Amino acid sequence: MTTTGFQRARSPEQQEQRRATILAAARDMLGRLPPAEVSLRELSRQVGLAKSNVVRYFPTREAVFLAVLTEDWDSWLSAVEAALPRADARRRPHARHELVASAIAETLSKHPRFCDLLVACQTVLEHNVPVETARAFKAAALSRLNRLAGLVRSQLPELGDAESFEFAGLVWAFVAGAWPMAHPAPVMATVLAEPQFAPLRVDFTTATRRMLTVVLDGLMTATE
Repeated sequence: MTTTGFQRARSPEQQEQRRATILAAARDMLGRLPPAEVSLRELSRQVGLAKSNVVRYFPTREAVFLAVLTEDWDSWLSAVEAALPRADARRRPHARHELVASAIAETLSKHPRFCDLLVACQTVLEHNVPVETARAFKAAALSRLNRLAGLVRSQLPELGDAESFEFAGLVWAFVAGAWPMAHPAPVMATVLAEPQFAPLRVDFTTATRRMLTVVLDGLMTATE
């Protein structure tokens, strides 16, 4: 792409359109490349803007990624809401825990970009942004953790607000640990394919479902 003929977006509508274009290009690149391999310079080239024009909307590449992460978070939460079964208090608690854990695990597996960004969030993405961007992202994260906690409570009303929010935070923590283990680097994937290393292989959906069920069982016991 080229920046020839660039015109500054002046109206709020034009500015929002340009911001959306940048995010669309970032989503496309992050669907093909890990965050570490996406530079602001290459993103600018994909959009057809000079780097100096991109930073009018996002001060760093990490700020772009945090915005994509926030959008993906909303998409994932909508998928969770759609996947959750109709609440039925007649089911035994453990069975309901398994249903909630399965909905979360299976939808996470279908949102790989979201999981990739969650993994990179606290180790990479939060390290090169201004305070205003960091504050806005933490506010967005808090809102979305509260939304997940609310979805969990809709299925498990016996869990208190504190326990539901704690569970939502543990989902994030588990993704950050289990996703890279289940998606190793190519050389490690080659080694793990050898029979003797079978115990080290991680199936993300299975591991997540089991672990989250255990966590819910534990939180339920703690509230009794």
